[in-house]
Amino acid sequence: MGFAPFAPGTFGSAAAALAAWGLLAAGLGGRWVWAGTAAALSLASVGAANALLRRVPKLKDPGWFVLDEAAAVFLALALFPPKGGLDICVAFLGFRLYDIAKPWPVRVFERLPRGFGILADDLAAAVLAAWTVGIVHAVRIM
Repeated sequence: MGFAPFAPGTFGSAAAALAAWGLLAAGLGGRWVWAGTAAALSLASVGAANALLRRVPKLKDPGWFVLDEAAAVFLALALFPPKGGLDICVAFLGFRLYDIAKPWPVRVFERLPRGFGILADDLAAAVLAAWTVGIVHAVRIM
């Protein structure tokens, strides 16, 4: 996914959202599934990013590296577990919006060192995406 000809982060995030949708459809979704997947992908992301940065120290946050985006999608779902596909779509779209726009405080997290900085801004965008899903739920219920 990361080597998509354009918008690799969006493709990587979409792959994670589709996987989440499949898990939900199979009855395997739930807060602990989303949280466990987010944690596993986060650990893998930091480890892989640090290994990559040791080999190519001048890299900052390569666009083709999308484990961090996948971890963030699952974090957004863990923070506000989806009740259906629409929630997954809102989490995905919200995450991409905040990840691309990088509003405060998302951009601040990029300054963390090495693999943590590569991951942390995406996790911050995921928190905002979960907040957005919550707002959509509140509006939909009213």
